[in-house]
Amino acid sequence: MNMNLSGVKDQLAAMLKDRPPGTTADITEHTVIYWDGRQAVGAHVIADRPGFEESFDLDHHFLGDADEHLTHWFEDPKFSERPDLVAWLKARADRSAEQ
Repeated sequence: MNMNLSGVKDQLAAMLKDRPPGTTADITEHTVIYWDGRQAVGAHVIADRPGFEESFDLDHHFLGDADEHLTHWFEDPKFSERPDLVAWLKARADRSAEQ
């Protein structure tokens, strides 16, 4: 499937923005997309312990790497509610506010 970055971002945003905070689009076992209140953003799930690595922008690099996974995901979207994502984002915001 040949995907357009703007279209992918718009579709993910539309699917996530009205869901509860902490909801993720589970693209792969270790890659999720969430709504940050302004846009769809990606994060890598840490494999060996609960939590997330740094978030990342949905850009052309991501689209190139994830094209096949996104194709499958859009055919059968899967979402999860992740309270640990809400806690992770709050902790990041608290650290930023302290600086």
